[in-house]
Amino acid sequence: MVSNEDILDWYNERFNKPGFFSKKRRPVTMDTSLSTGRYVWACEAGDEIMEEYFGKFKVDPAGFDFVKYWPVEASGFSVFALCTCGNDEDEPLALTLNMLAESARAGKWLYQ
Repeated sequence: MVSNEDILDWYNERFNKPGFFSKKRRPVTMDTSLSTGRYVWACEAGDEIMEEYFGKFKVDPAGFDFVKYWPVEASGFSVFALCTCGNDEDEPLALTLNMLAESARAGKWLYQ
């Protein structure tokens, strides 16, 4: 079973690299959001994170709507980022590491 630590370790190792100048990692908890808050990922990085996540943790991506979490600039050639983009008024929903952990334990995306 996938633990919270598994998600935190994977995220920190793969995507939470030390800053160029500070040489420190950003603080990360299970409530850390990839799409809202202080440290938001661009849609291209969000797409990369989610593709790797679904594969690594064997999560069925059916029902996952990339544009809910990155509505303004979603673009590209990925399965998750194919664009029917929102407009500038669309606010992204928070996509937290806890959501990733819960879905990994279930084996499918849980959040509509």
